[in-house]
Amino acid sequence: MRKLLFLLLLGVSSCSFAARILPSGKLAELENYQPPQFKLSGKVYQAAPGLQVRGINNTLLMPGQIAQLPRDSKVWYQTEPNTGYLWRIWVVNADEAKLLAQREQEEKAQIAIDNSK
Repeated sequence: MRKLLFLLLLGVSSCSFAARILPSGKLAELENYQPPQFKLSGKVYQAAPGLQVRGINNTLLMPGQIAQLPRDSKVWYQTEPNTGYLWRIWVVNADEAKLLAQREQEEKAQIAIDNSK
């Protein structure tokens, strides 16, 4: 019985260590946060009313926690299509930043190929 319980707990906990799958977006460096504005890689964005900022552990960050982030933190972000306001932000670690930068380059290359046809 104990072995079965152990295997069940092991199976459930392994799902929590899976890598995050981030939707389409852009990679940037957080330079400044002065509510309701964010400065990402030199460009100032307004925060949308429903903005969600998620930390490295994929937990929601409150404004006080966002203000404590290092100013060179890498973030993956999405903007609202109609307003251009920041809609979702994910703080990413160095490994995720490398993968996301590579993903951006591949997407740009694919768009260039599609446009040349």
